[in-house]
Amino acid sequence: METLGPADGAAPDAISFITRHNKTDGQTRSACMRGRNDGIDNQSFFGFEQLKYRPDIDGLRSVAVIPVVLYHAGMPGFTGGFVGVDVFFVISGFLITTIVANEIAAGKFSLASFYERRARRILPALLVMVLAAFAVGFFVLLPGELRDLGKSAIATGVFLSNVFFLRAFDYFSPTAEFAPLLHTWSLAVEEQFYLFFPPLLMFFAWMGWRRTVWIVLGLSVISCIAAVALLPLKPDWVFYLIPFRTWELGAGAILALGMYGPPKRRAVRECLALLAIIGIVIPVFAYDSNTAFPALTALPPVLGATILIWVGANGGGSLVNTLLSRRALVWVGLISYSLYLWHWPILSYIRILLGSTDIPWDFATLAVVASVAMAWLSFRFVERPFRAHSGGFGPRFIFVSSACSLAVVLGIGAVLYFGKGLPARMSSDVVTIAAFATDQNERRSECFNRLASDSLCAIGAASDVEEDADFLFWGDSHADAMMVGMDEAGRLSNERGLFAGHSGCPPILSIQRTSGGSQCTAFNESVMTWLEGRTDIPVVILGARWTISAEGTRYRGEAGKDVALEWIGASSAAPVPSENATLVQAGLQETVRRILATGRHVVLLGPIPEIGHDVPTSIARNKLLGWTPIPAVSTSAYQGRTERTEQILNSVADESEDVRYLPLSGVFCDADFCRSTDRGGVPLYYDDDHINQTTSLNLLPPLLIEIWQ
Repeated sequence: METLGPADGAAPDAISFITRHNKTDGQTRSACMRGRNDGIDNQSFFGFEQLKYRPDIDGLRSVAVIPVVLYHAGMPGFTGGFVGVDVFFVISGFLITTIVANEIAAGKFSLASFYERRARRILPALLVMVLAAFAVGFFVLLPGELRDLGKSAIATGVFLSNVFFLRAFDYFSPTAEFAPLLHTWSLAVEEQFYLFFPPLLMFFAWMGWRRTVWIVLGLSVISCIAAVALLPLKPDWVFYLIPFRTWELGAGAILALGMYGPPKRRAVRECLALLAIIGIVIPVFAYDSNTAFPALTALPPVLGATILIWVGANGGGSLVNTLLSRRALVWVGLISYSLYLWHWPILSYIRILLGSTDIPWDFATLAVVASVAMAWLSFRFVERPFRAHSGGFGPRFIFVSSACSLAVVLGIGAVLYFGKGLPARMSSDVVTIAAFATDQNERRSECFNRLASDSLCAIGAASDVEEDADFLFWGDSHADAMMVGMDEAGRLSNERGLFAGHSGCPPILSIQRTSGGSQCTAFNESVMTWLEGRTDIPVVILGARWTISAEGTRYRGEAGKDVALEWIGASSAAPVPSENATLVQAGLQETVRRILATGRHVVLLGPIPEIGHDVPTSIARNKLLGWTPIPAVSTSAYQGRTERTEQILNSVADESEDVRYLPLSGVFCDADFCRSTDRGGVPLYYDDDHINQTTSLNLLPPLLIEIWQ
């Protein structure tokens, strides 16, 4: 997203680019590299002289931003468009390092001047976008949503939105699609790079530029290794945090510090450029939300961007660089920063209003067109005036106006957050219905996402003796949503129980998600090992969102990734074909057999109907805007969605008389529809597929007590 302009001390064109010559054996070296300044070994800096504007760099920006926008819009084919952000990181690392290194070598670098130029470049368009998001949100967001927008704006204003969204959403969070400022996480990564890298480069420069190249290379290698190592354990950390993205920025920085001229032979440059653009384009279409990313999978686009910048230096170039210099691509590159800023909130608000992550193609097309229009307006009337030194926008004005503007954003964000989303904006019935979005298991923080070795929460009849439990309730977030009902059923039946639950982890051994599934493997194995070491607990109850695992897809417009599974059990037991449904059946059979081998009984709870839209939020927003309610899910649609799941659960239950299957759909579905509200219009769910605490307590116990009858 980085661009150089007049505010960066470059040519007076709209955007200019600094290239440098590395010529030895009598070849030229930039005058600013000659001699020594303040003890810095400038002669060892691998410098390229300042030359001309590189339109192919703007074209490369368009190759980065177009896939990002189309991916976010849900356009078919662009399933890996997120790699465009990695291309932006390479460009930013290269350009920022080029600026800073040249100025340090010339003895002209000033942190104050650098940050003033960054403020000109980044803040005006960013702040206008955030204020627009506030304005729209005031009219269409519910209190909880507006409060969260305020909190995310505060994080954006202090350049920590990547940390905020890491804490707010896990890697598979379905709510991320509805956060209008989610895309600022990548800006925060770049802003953090701007804050720490120039001072470090100043320090390294005193050691000599050759050592600096090796230091930056070493840090980048460490960052890449750390990303690869941590990706299976903490994919959200690797995705959001700068220590694991540093190597992508570092690729551009190394190119800037240590780059020799591109190959002199045209054929070599053409081959390299072709491989480079393939490395960027293929992942755009080959990757998807289940790809383990970033880390090694980010290498093709990162290396591709690095090679294209290198090949096009010093007047070298290739056919690919020439194509990237075409006027249309250059124009998109010029507005790429504003396009990135505006496309996401436009798409996010459309999803919010539709109550779905699935945007119809006509809406998506209009959103893309609107994004381009807003990007051009932002570039023409916000970016360009502030990047120019004319018009009274001098350094003092930039610092003062930036501080004041950030203060306004932080102030508005604080009002929205501490004012709890300003519920007085809407009627009391809207507020009441919207509040069901937080009607979750009140013991969730106490009991959920805990290993069995850390001791499990007691549920059911009261008991002071942990070693004397009658049942174990084991499952995922659907089990957590049902825990209150199971607790009440246990009390009514005088049965003492324990609860073991983890987000996104159905109680199935020998399989796991292909992306980020190792934590579920560790959790489930810990529960099984713990259970095998107990002599009590005659009954094990398994509950989960079985359908999403068996089908592999989310329901209707639900946000979030699809679920791809892999077999991790004994290879001799691996099912054929290796698809979700067969993997779930084989894994569940293995789990039940291990439990039965300990002399226990097993109860399989049936699936809770999925609704496909956030129930309390959609009802409340429809009331707020005066829109028609969303139709209920038909019973036939539910049966079609769960047919294979029901077959799997019944099949596993039929294998032993010590296994029982207890369907739950009868609580929600009649002959025609599966209801998401009670007869008075009160939501039964807190989102699109989890029942709320009130429903769990009031509707489930009469059915669950059948377990002990």
